[in-house]
Amino acid sequence: MILSTKLHIPQTRRDDLVERAAITELLNKGLKSKLTSVTAPGGYGKTTALSQWLQQSAIPAVWISLGPQDNDLIEFWSYTIAAVNSKNPHFAEAVTPYLLSLKSGAVEPFISAMIHELDSYSDELVMIWDDYHAIALAAIHESVAYFLAYLPAHIHLYVTSRAEMPFPTARLQTTGQMVKITIQELRFQLAEGIRYFQDCMGLSLSGEKIAVLVDRTEGWISGLYLAAISLQRSGNYSDFIRAFSGEHRNISDYLFQEVFSLQPSEIQSFLLETSIVERINGPLCETVTGQANCQELLEMLEQHNLFIVPLDDQREWYRYHHLFSEFLRRLFRQRYAGRSKELHVKAAHWLEEHGFLEEAVEQLFMDGHHHEASTLIEKHLQNLHAKRGVLYRWLRDLPETCFTGKPRIQFLYVKVMVETNEMELAQARLRLMEDKLSDPEWKPYAGTVHFLSAAVSFYRRDFRRANEYFEMFDRHTPGGSYIQMIEANSFSMYFDTLLSFFNDLHDAERFFYKWIKVWEDRDNYPYVGFFYNTYSKLLYEWNRLEEAEAYAERVLRSTCMQPYALLLLSASINAARICQAKGDSAKAFELLERVKPKIDSVDKRMFMRRIEAEKANLSLANGSFDERWLQTCGIKHTDTIPLGPIKEYLYLASALMEHREVDEALQLLEQLYRLVDKADRTWDKVKVAILQSMAFYRKGDMTNAVMKLEAALQLAEPGKYIRSFVDKGAKMAELLREYIRQRQINANRKSASILYARELLLLMSDHVNETVSSGTLITKQELKILRMIDMGLSNKQIAEQLQITAETVKSHLKSMYRKLHVNSREQALEQGRELKWL
Repeated sequence: MILSTKLHIPQTRRDDLVERAAITELLNKGLKSKLTSVTAPGGYGKTTALSQWLQQSAIPAVWISLGPQDNDLIEFWSYTIAAVNSKNPHFAEAVTPYLLSLKSGAVEPFISAMIHELDSYSDELVMIWDDYHAIALAAIHESVAYFLAYLPAHIHLYVTSRAEMPFPTARLQTTGQMVKITIQELRFQLAEGIRYFQDCMGLSLSGEKIAVLVDRTEGWISGLYLAAISLQRSGNYSDFIRAFSGEHRNISDYLFQEVFSLQPSEIQSFLLETSIVERINGPLCETVTGQANCQELLEMLEQHNLFIVPLDDQREWYRYHHLFSEFLRRLFRQRYAGRSKELHVKAAHWLEEHGFLEEAVEQLFMDGHHHEASTLIEKHLQNLHAKRGVLYRWLRDLPETCFTGKPRIQFLYVKVMVETNEMELAQARLRLMEDKLSDPEWKPYAGTVHFLSAAVSFYRRDFRRANEYFEMFDRHTPGGSYIQMIEANSFSMYFDTLLSFFNDLHDAERFFYKWIKVWEDRDNYPYVGFFYNTYSKLLYEWNRLEEAEAYAERVLRSTCMQPYALLLLSASINAARICQAKGDSAKAFELLERVKPKIDSVDKRMFMRRIEAEKANLSLANGSFDERWLQTCGIKHTDTIPLGPIKEYLYLASALMEHREVDEALQLLEQLYRLVDKADRTWDKVKVAILQSMAFYRKGDMTNAVMKLEAALQLAEPGKYIRSFVDKGAKMAELLREYIRQRQINANRKSASILYARELLLLMSDHVNETVSSGTLITKQELKILRMIDMGLSNKQIAEQLQITAETVKSHLKSMYRKLHVNSREQALEQGRELKWL
């Protein structure tokens, strides 16, 4: 949920502000730079300076107030999107589809989409991230660095923080693309202090007295403000200033207590009790304090400038000044230690009831109410499940005792670990769970523990253990478990990569077929759909199209699988590819369009993007590629690619080749190959190597084209890959012929089997011109023989490959010569080329 109050520019009273020409000049200078950093300790007026500057100018600007709960990639960038969308209403629509790629750590595709949309925005725009020191997540800093590197010239980023920027800025500084505003520029000079005390605060202090305050506070604006508040209530300026001494670290406590102690007891109690919540409004304060006039109190505090900041124009939501809030919370813990839990729980209940679930959980984490927080998390697992980064932080910070009696939270913790590829941690926690399975309270969950153990073992490529755990799971939970389908309706990086975990496709066949046979006859068992889809893809690769189609149809016709977007999408893609292979492109496109309205998911945009990628791939195969996909796909060849979903990048490489950007395609493919080679993923290496060979072929570099094809064949032959080659069409057939020709010249060279290459070429030939008339011209067997002659095979070699006798080959040749009215192999080949059989 986006909190609109975090996107409001804080309001300041112009009659309470000192005009600061030097700061204004520096901020204006930022309009010619990419980044302006405003860094200083708390209370030096960073937020006020920016807010005042914006009020005095007509610069289009968006504002994001940051807090600790924004330490999540998706959360952080969601607020940035929402802010920019307030100026450009189509921005969120264009960029949000790429947001969920951040789940797998794929930052570049999302940032690229952001940059693309900002670049197309014609007006100048200022973006402000306020209180960036609240952000501690390294992944966010890295994404910001990438964002800054490509930020368009008309977009200017302003960042306030109590600490130096945690992302690299040296390059920006050396190229003049950064303005730095620090404590040296922000702190009040004497002249500003005099104007502030005399003109803004109405205090008739001499310049000498003001100089003492400015000197002792070192120009610390909040200290001067607090001094002014105290002086307004003091009857003796000289005594106050004389007493206003001590080390800088003690000033804030002294001044806050001076201000606080002067308030009526009712206000003191209100301030302390409401300080526990970061953002407050009237109803929330009424719940926490039990008072009925809270809205009036909030408005009164604002009127008296008592360190409260309105967060919207309606004066509904407020927050306390950060330093004042910290002081109040320290005093609250001292005075209300016995009521702390009660008030935090009250606040959390109100926040929960009104849909602010994240803030409710954060409220309970304050002062360490971990057990209450874990109970709230467990209660709202379904709604909080999508908040990956925040959820992981909460689960990580929970003491181990909070997991006792809450198996569902532990299961979710393991699922989050798997998604973040922390398999070692996931396996360690599962072992602890396994040790508890003898306890009566854990016995009902034994099946779920074994299922998660099977999943982790699978992703770790320990298929023997995965089988063992699945067997134990099946014994304990023959009807299945809710956790099997917990993510089946959201976009996942794993749905299209299960075969990538197997380097031997025959092992994959045995694994998936075994469990299909175990689960296929069970009613209402949608999980088997994942295995149907994967097995269908495997059968398709082996060119067993009818069988592959049957398994895809099982998913598409299953009632219990219809609610799950992942199952429907994968089955529709498989069915479309099969139709394409059978020559029915129209039906292939129809299948992909037909699944669109059936996708009911919060990640629908991601699913739609994948469907469009598949349609683009079908268009490439048909030779009718629509170049618009290159502009709308949201990825580019310079991205740093995550290991998980590489399919779309393979399509991108093919599209770049079609677009005659072969060097860019090769650059992308080289990065892809390094990635999948490091992960030892044969399935993906085959596909990347094939595209590399095609790219070199298009470039006219036949030497490298054949070399890459040979690498692909060597990888593919043990698994008997077929469609990965056949689907590349006539150009792949030409490459295979060239490979066979070179192999015959260099027969002693260690390389892939020439028989495997010939088998692939024959299969490709069968897919071209299968309808040669068997009555008036030559038979299919004769056509095969003619194509083998074109490969340079002797009669003996043809007989061995077709498993017939040499005499039978001669008989077929005589029949073919007679039908074609020719007398030799050369004449038969010439006639075959004229008829476009070869």
